[in-house]
Amino acid sequence: MLKYFILFIISLNIFNKGICNSKSDSLKIATWNIQMLPRVYAPFSKWVRKKQKVRTPKIIQYLNSSNFDIIVLQEVFDKSISNKFKNDLKIKYPYCLMPQKEGFTFKLSSGVMILSKYPLELIKQIVFDVSKKSDKGAQKGCSLVEIKINNKKLLLGGTHLDSKSPESRSLQYKLIAENIINPFLNDSVPLLLAGDFNTNFNTTEYDSMMVNLKLNNYELNDDRPYTFDEFNTWNSKGYKSWIDYIFYQESRRIEILDQYVLRPVMKFKKSKMDLADHYQLVLEIVIR
Repeated sequence: MLKYFILFIISLNIFNKGICNSKSDSLKIATWNIQMLPRVYAPFSKWVRKKQKVRTPKIIQYLNSSNFDIIVLQEVFDKSISNKFKNDLKIKYPYCLMPQKEGFTFKLSSGVMILSKYPLELIKQIVFDVSKKSDKGAQKGCSLVEIKINNKKLLLGGTHLDSKSPESRSLQYKLIAENIINPFLNDSVPLLLAGDFNTNFNTTEYDSMMVNLKLNNYELNDDRPYTFDEFNTWNSKGYKSWIDYIFYQESRRIEILDQYVLRPVMKFKKSKMDLADHYQLVLEIVIR
């Protein structure tokens, strides 16, 4: 009798352990272009003067009070600002991928910065080398990181595509597919891709992008389903677009719960000012 009781206890422990190991984790992933252009060029061009000094502490304060698990930032080109983000957010987001820059060059970095509550490791970095016009001034590319969430793993790519040239963007879709998605897509570790794609939703260019990437985009339920629009204090009238995305692999390992836009603001000289010219896009998922 004692033998059967011991066997029952052992089997119960194994069963409970199995339940524990299969426990799901919910995640909030945000992507946000924060237009932190390099202040060193400010004396030479008004297009670089974006009140970085005023906005930086407010964005840090906002992110420190947020409940995101992973944040993918774009246009963090100013090195002193990226260092400040890393240092001032390290308690809330102790794991960080700084904007990447390869070799000796006068170009800016990729501008893509990833902040995480969970350990991350850079798996693959590519530089597009196909940019045109002003986009040539930065090492536009894609950073793929592996993030360990308890006993699970997630692959997340962060990117920022050209804003000026549709031809360059078309090549960049292919480069991401060939170097990031195709080699790393598998059934055991789900893959997501986040960033500013400068490609408007529901256009022929968007359709072409999705054919290349072969990932999924969740619906956006919002009266203003845009990540960049005319109601933003930084933007001109007459422009509305959804150009920032968090794409995901169809997988039994993840379940999509929701996707929505956040529009954080601050006060500046007694008026409302948006924290950046883009809004935040947030994807809530469960990883199994």
